[in-house]
Amino acid sequence: MKFAIDDGSTNVKISWIENDKVHCVTSPNSFRKDWKSAALLNGKKIFNYQIGSTKYTFDATSDRALSTTHVAYQYDDLNLLSVHHALLQTGVAPCPVSILVTLPITEYYNADDCQKNEANIARKKENLLREISLNKGELFEIVDVEVLPESLPAVLTTLVDSGINAFTKSLVIDVGGTTLDMGVIVGEFDDVSSVYGNATIGVSMVTDAARKALAAADSDASYLVANELIKHRHDREFACEVINDLSKVDWVLECIENKIQELGNAIAYEAKTFMRNPNRVYLVGGGAMLIEEAVHAVYPSLGEKIVLLEQPQEALSREICCYHAA
Repeated sequence: MKFAIDDGSTNVKISWIENDKVHCVTSPNSFRKDWKSAALLNGKKIFNYQIGSTKYTFDATSDRALSTTHVAYQYDDLNLLSVHHALLQTGVAPCPVSILVTLPITEYYNADDCQKNEANIARKKENLLREISLNKGELFEIVDVEVLPESLPAVLTTLVDSGINAFTKSLVIDVGGTTLDMGVIVGEFDDVSSVYGNATIGVSMVTDAARKALAAADSDASYLVANELIKHRHDREFACEVINDLSKVDWVLECIENKIQELGNAIAYEAKTFMRNPNRVYLVGGGAMLIEEAVHAVYPSLGEKIVLLEQPQEALSREICCYHAA
């Protein structure tokens, strides 16, 4: 069996084909060291893992959750954990599997010649083939790993169905948790004219600001909870549930909005510098919705030619699944 996995630093998006239908699951990353006790959880499934001599557990709310918002995540224990944990969320019975995973453009290609970085690709494969165990449970056996670049494959179907001509230049902007990836596609994927990545810009800018603001409001939170607050920042009831100091609710939400604006401005500047006048722009990745307004502002003449892909967070794994895992 084959799974397409966009193993991002914030969430793992996994797609597979079963009974001629594409299925997609998004699995958040929130792991801490040591195991969790199931004694008081009334049969709720506990995911306690071990890699070598180190024990980890999935913990959605712990403020001790380990950070995954750094490029080194692509080759470490947390990446191995996140991929295996996501596989277990599919509902498919554990079995031997082949997986297609991703690397940020800055890791997949060499900066000097835009050729594949074979060393990084090999590191990624070796990491995901390592031994890992699940206490009182069974894991999938990963028998083969293929590595693909992030961002560009996410728009395959959209471009093929768009009816554009052979000279159209489409800018793809992929906003992930840790990295910003961009590429220029000519025609209906006839050529990729250039790629660019920035490993210092991502949604983690907003997540970190949200966690700091929450801590100042007596509400220490995991990365997962902070990201949920960002998603539901317009839901006052949800915000009041997460934030303990109700006198600081407006201040926390303002901190988040200010950081979203800062993220949007930073990405808009990077995009305009990379590609001054594209014919079309496609927004993908978990942070796509956060920067849509800023991208429209920097490319005002494009209007409806700036496209936010449907379910932008799952777009990459879905397309990889359709074109490579079928």
